[in-house]
Amino acid sequence: MGGGPAGASVGYWLARAGHDVTVVEKRPVPRHKACGDALTPRALRELALLDVDPLQLDGHRLNGVRMVHGRRELMVPWPEHADLPAHAVALRRDVLDTELRRHAGAAGAHVVMGHEATGPIVERGFVRGATLTADADLADDLADDIPKLDSIRSRFVVVADGANSSFGRALGTTRHRNWPYGIATRTYFASARSSESWIESTFGLPDAAGNPIAGYGWVIPLGDGTLNVGVAVLSSYRDVRGVNALKLLDAFAHRIAERWEIDPSAKLKAPTRFRIPLGGSVGPKMGPTFLVAGDAAGVANPFNGDGVDAALMSGRLASEVLDEALTTGNSTTLQRYPTMLNDAVGQFHKVGRLSARLLGRPVVLRPALRLGLHSDRAMGAVLRIAANELRDQRTGGAERAYAIANAISKFAPNW
Repeated sequence: MGGGPAGASVGYWLARAGHDVTVVEKRPVPRHKACGDALTPRALRELALLDVDPLQLDGHRLNGVRMVHGRRELMVPWPEHADLPAHAVALRRDVLDTELRRHAGAAGAHVVMGHEATGPIVERGFVRGATLTADADLADDLADDIPKLDSIRSRFVVVADGANSSFGRALGTTRHRNWPYGIATRTYFASARSSESWIESTFGLPDAAGNPIAGYGWVIPLGDGTLNVGVAVLSSYRDVRGVNALKLLDAFAHRIAERWEIDPSAKLKAPTRFRIPLGGSVGPKMGPTFLVAGDAAGVANPFNGDGVDAALMSGRLASEVLDEALTTGNSTTLQRYPTMLNDAVGQFHKVGRLSARLLGRPVVLRPALRLGLHSDRAMGAVLRIAANELRDQRTGGAERAYAIANAISKFAPNW
């Protein structure tokens, strides 16, 4: 349930394998989301497996990240990695999601727009489908093209309706309350510098008391005359309850106004504010006849909040176990899914959660900001770790630092 990256990925892979699959998306027409406009090299690799090239969709190539702290700036190109491209791409999420659903439909999946899965159909303790509610604002000229359905039945269900999944909660999924989450606020501005090829990340943004927050502000040039501008705060930050994310975004916009040639009072869209579950913090990720993928499973990167690559990956893994279950008739195959996710990103998530908890403490955050951004190598290592681009065959400072953090995390509580 859900037609974003995770749901569309499942639909594509299962349809290509010859199975009857339906993707249900609650929006009747593509609607822009202010999140996920930057597709990292890892996301590009997942998209390449789907034969989707964001540059062919008028995406904007991004060569790396400009890291800013105070007056200090570092230009950090995307790390070299044998299995990943050396660039990222900025692409608006409505364009990406539309293309992913189109790909799923072209592979043979049924794509139902304008319907929200409001609750599971349960028979003898097994989920066998979902009740649906058609969008009340379906336009008259779309009524014939989008038949209104009140339910859909299936042998298996994939829950992929995004962060704070209502369908998942109806099945008993919950977020680990002591694990960190992100609070993000984003909007758009017109800018003559939209064609720049570097994301800008600013660290050490001050809260109302002037203390640096555990989080960052970003500018993503989209190449179309606009910028995606936002701020994120980790819930592990000691004074997170005192942070007003909308005011923080406004202060950040004024801070970058001259540099990026924007009018901070002229937002192109109203700011969106939402919580992002991070680091595998939502579970369980499966039941006897259902799987949970994407943001509904809380698989976003705990280092930077990025969720598109993890959503695509989790959808691909879900389709693998469902393909086997449908082919063999053995539903116990679904039990492999949590293990596969854990093998792919479980330890990376734990290291990220530990890092988020430590950086929430000012006594750790201040020296980390002061020392880290005074070393090109250190910040290159930070980007490699944060983007999950560690190398197996060629080790360096990033791999050594991660190995130390990995070893420490094994003795830490399962935060």
